[in-house]
Amino acid sequence: GKTANSEEKKAALKTASEFIDKMGYPKHTQIQVLPETGETPLFKQFFKNWRDRDQTEGLGQAYVSGHVAKIEKVPFDAATLHTSKAMAAQHGMEDDGSGKKQIWRIEGSEKVPVNPSTYGQFYGGDSYIILYNYQHAGKQGQIIYTWQGADSTQDEIATSAFLTVQLDEELGGSPVQV
Repeated sequence: GKTANSEEKKAALKTASEFIDKMGYPKHTQIQVLPETGETPLFKQFFKNWRDRDQTEGLGQAYVSGHVAKIEKVPFDAATLHTSKAMAAQHGMEDDGSGKKQIWRIEGSEKVPVNPSTYGQFYGGDSYIILYNYQHAGKQGQIIYTWQGADSTQDEIATSAFLTVQLDEELGGSPVQV
């Protein structure tokens, strides 16, 4: 963590190196140091009860537009993530995008399946839940993404949060929520 002194950090690296040796992993196995609160979904998936600071349970707290800091909009082309290994690593991509996707749009108090022919088309007035199943290092992983359009109603935003938690519970709590 950020409060660890240099001796503690050195001890952690030494312990990681000893673990690699003890497990018989190849000498070229890399140790990745993650900053506190910078853990990737791939890392978090190994901890069933992982909770981020300020993570809410259930519906959580609703934020009113105008009372939340403005976020600078930066051009971003998701289609290029899989063509650039550096960009994929920078944005925490778990694989090459070949996993199985399921997308639902929030309608009223329900999630309604989106036609696969329209995957990738999201509308600013709607909210969506995306379940992504992937294989990494021979293990099955799942990530649940929640996409809330800039013009989604507060009801849709709250419903998408609730249904995301519900889907996570239906899947045994193992997916990582993003």
